[in-house]
Amino acid sequence: MIRRVGLAAVAALLIAGPASAQSLKLRELFARDRAKVAEEAKEASDACGKPIAFQMDYSSYSGALDDDNNQPPWAYAANVSDALKRVCASPEGKSAVQAKINSVTVAHAETETKSLGNGVFRYTVPYSGHSPATIVSWLQDNL
Repeated sequence: MIRRVGLAAVAALLIAGPASAQSLKLRELFARDRAKVAEEAKEASDACGKPIAFQMDYSSYSGALDDDNNQPPWAYAANVSDALKRVCASPEGKSAVQAKINSVTVAHAETETKSLGNGVFRYTVPYSGHSPATIVSWLQDNL
């Protein structure tokens, strides 16, 4: 229980971002979002058998969230969490994630990109309905 609470607290601290230049709407959305991202980080960490910190680049979402039809940032963290859970379902995948991924950074961008360096998996995604499948495939090819 202590590990789980500690992990959630660490994840919450890591995903906190500056709120000074953001509108009230964005500050409220990001506050709700941070709790969901912490849940996703905990699920991925539990499935992979190691703490994996999730960070959101909330500054990259400001303009993208002007359209109320777009998904909130946590939905893209959920894609990464779901992909990690799928990869960690096999002993080989779990071992690879444990050896190579310490944290995840998610940001909004014009195109979907995935990269891994120095223990950080970086995922950028546009608002065009990407799914965990593209991440699973990339991880399986690159871990």
